[in-house]
Amino acid sequence: MNCSVCLNEIKENYCSNCGQYFKQSRVSFATIFGDLFDSVFSLEKSFFRNIKTGIKNPEKLASNYWNGFRKFYFSPGKFFTIASLFLLLHYLIANDFLGLVVSSTISSQFVILLTNIFLLTFISWLLYLKFKKNIFEHLILNIYNVSLWTILFVPISIVLSLTVNNNVIEESFFIPYHLLIMIWNSKAFELTKIKRFVFVTINLVLFYGTILFLIYKFGGF
Repeated sequence: MNCSVCLNEIKENYCSNCGQYFKQSRVSFATIFGDLFDSVFSLEKSFFRNIKTGIKNPEKLASNYWNGFRKFYFSPGKFFTIASLFLLLHYLIANDFLGLVVSSTISSQFVILLTNIFLLTFISWLLYLKFKKNIFEHLILNIYNVSLWTILFVPISIVLSLTVNNNVIEESFFIPYHLLIMIWNSKAFELTKIKRFVFVTINLVLFYGTILFLIYKFGGF
């Protein structure tokens, strides 16, 4: 079999010249679903590698993007897309996220995702102003970390939705969810342990203070 791109002879499943993959089989549902799944999640290495990097070295994803490097790690847009797909899966199972339902003409989970990103971006921009990162750089940071922890908390939320009938228990998981995002945001900056604790605490107070104010002012989102 010769490659359809460069006409080089294909041995096994890859063209040794241009790298095109070849599989001699008819197109089926499994082929389409497998290609779609692979293109979104790249499960053979990319998805888990990016999640692992996001958990172990969260500053690497954002700083790499800030410094102009692209393609090796997932872009913030791809992280956001994957988080949205996870929330869509959650929406098909249960119409809430960690017990919280938002009245909206679109998916309530999607509103929660965007609200978290924009509110946390504004607060982190104010909080870490001395580090001279502009609002768009903070937006990138928060897209990465909000998406990362949303992906990781969706399975937890699904399990809680199916096994727990108490919204208070489910909603209590919002505190570790937001706390982890804030801690991971702080890791992008050079801080001592004491300063990191102070910054994260202020972040938590400002975030939930704003949420409570919005609830009091508008009666919810």
